[in-house]
Amino acid sequence: MTHLARIGLAAMLVAGGVCAAIAEPTDQPNTRLLDPATEKPGLKVGDKAPALTLLDSEGAEVNLGELYRSKAPVVVTFYRGGWCPFCNRALMGWAEKMDDLASAGGTFVAISPETAEHAVETEKKTKGDWVTLVDAQGKALRAFRVGFKVDDKTEQRYRGFGINLDTHNASGRWELPAPSTFVIDKDGVVRWAFNDWDYKKRADPDRVIAEVRKLAHR
Repeated sequence: MTHLARIGLAAMLVAGGVCAAIAEPTDQPNTRLLDPATEKPGLKVGDKAPALTLLDSEGAEVNLGELYRSKAPVVVTFYRGGWCPFCNRALMGWAEKMDDLASAGGTFVAISPETAEHAVETEKKTKGDWVTLVDAQGKALRAFRVGFKVDDKTEQRYRGFGINLDTHNASGRWELPAPSTFVIDKDGVVRWAFNDWDYKKRADPDRVIAEVRKLAHR
């Protein structure tokens, strides 16, 4: 995200902090990881989206509840990390669609478990002009119902590829999100969702933007 845009967003969110504390959804978010073998990932249409406060890749606080109220429709997408070629390809696809999303009235936010330093590298690599939020403790992964623990077999395979989530993830844990994408309205309600455990599958930006446009012009 550009420096001036970050400053403007941070100032707006800080100024709205009191309202955010009063108006945040009271629904209790999910606090556990899911089992991909038995549970489907992600919040569903009509669910209340979590109003968490996370740090962006530059260390500024961003309250999601205030973001929904002031910048909706908000597109929230989860990615695993800059080490994942499928994530990078998806993010580069979004980078090409930022002008279209802005014209439709939407705001884009990426959430990842990777460290802030790695998130900055991913932004540069994918030419991302957006806010990347660092899910340092896995709260967003759990609250959006997209998080899971990497099984031992997959962990060993990743280590063989030189992928070490002990150091790449901010939490130091082997936890990852499903590559989910949500469109959230000003009331913090999920109006469209893409959820799939298969890391090779991603939401189509054009489809998402069409949903944003419909929501923005209601």
